[in-house]
Amino acid sequence: MRITTNALALLVPILCTTAAHAETSVIHSRYAISALGLPVGVSKFETRISPGSYSMTGTLKASGLVALFKPTTGSMSVSGRFGRNGVQAERFALDYVSGGDRQTTDIGFSGGNVTSAVNKPKVKKRKGWIEVDAAHLRNTVDPISAMLVKADTPGAVCDRTVRVFDGAMRSDIKLNFLRTERFSADGYSGDVVTCRAKFLPVSGYPGGKKEIAWLRDKGRIVVAFAPIEGTDLYAPVKATVSTQLGPVRIYATRLERRME
Repeated sequence: MRITTNALALLVPILCTTAAHAETSVIHSRYAISALGLPVGVSKFETRISPGSYSMTGTLKASGLVALFKPTTGSMSVSGRFGRNGVQAERFALDYVSGGDRQTTDIGFSGGNVTSAVNKPKVKKRKGWIEVDAAHLRNTVDPISAMLVKADTPGAVCDRTVRVFDGAMRSDIKLNFLRTERFSADGYSGDVVTCRAKFLPVSGYPGGKKEIAWLRDKGRIVVAFAPIEGTDLYAPVKATVSTQLGPVRIYATRLERRME
């Protein structure tokens, strides 16, 4: 369950704008989640962008048959700052309940490095566990902040490898350019840059786990990023990830912005 939830966290991020002025931008967004063509969940987010910093709160709720057989609800909060080289996370918190089981994760960051990570219940370290060492926790971000990209040109959006820590697993997400296409949702319509994403596990997982090996060797992840008007930032609006059970699709249905 943890891998599925973290995949959703990675692929249901924020649509942001940055502030080159003294005002605060507030973005209300809604995302639909489907698996095998059937609706399985809905996420809603409020993102606040001030000069030099960002924060987001969001909720996740199961829908369709998933809600009947395995009710799932969750909440998430993220905060950080904009540095010279992009996003620097400060705190990530996730709290979700699925089928009666509750999981919470709280990660602290400073200067681009992880300073604390608490999971309740604690992560079970199975046979063949690959430990996370101190070097793995440098220059990393949480799964949500990882998807806010600073780039000078559309082509540069996909030219990067992002170091991600979700509270247990450290992974690299390698992005490569795939195509440019059109995308529309309530409040947004325009071109988006689509990247192919390669999942590369680093540590914090059992080395022989078949699901992780399949996602690394055979998994296909595609993420589309929209340019944020007046900035050099891009943020995701849709994503598809292949799993052993079939494709999971996440896409924005509402993106509305106001100024404060």
